[in-house]
Amino acid sequence: MHVPTNGQTPADEELFTLQTDLDEEALVQLDALVGKLVLSMTLWTEPLAQMLEEDIPPEEREVLKSVVDVDFYFEDNLLLELYSAMVYESEDSPFVRGVERIARLLTSAVERGIRLVEIAEEEESGAPIFIFEETEGDRELLVVADGWIVDTWDELPEEE
Repeated sequence: MHVPTNGQTPADEELFTLQTDLDEEALVQLDALVGKLVLSMTLWTEPLAQMLEEDIPPEEREVLKSVVDVDFYFEDNLLLELYSAMVYESEDSPFVRGVERIARLLTSAVERGIRLVEIAEEEESGAPIFIFEETEGDRELLVVADGWIVDTWDELPEEE
């Protein structure tokens, strides 16, 4: 797992369009990831949502401390970049609070082995829910994101 702290977007990342609507075309693209094993991940400590903090009402800013940008590196060189994402330990649990706790949870899950098993749609917002399951066991991990990019990777991120 790689956790960069600079908050900078690599220049080549700007070439891709951030998806925000879960339409048929997006579902076809995302379905290519279903069943794939996550090999590594990168958690960005300064998510895109923090740049918009001044536009968010003060009473909602506390939630930003639990919003992350995360890149999942899948087998077959597939990459899923999630923006303004919230992490849940189960369907019935509240979102995980705090970037450090999210980092520990995601790191542990990837080290144990997780696979993307389903992509659902949140009823109210229409945002995608990425449902991961452990490869050995039945624990779930849900990640809801406001935006995403599907891409490919050439090298896994360095361990820090």
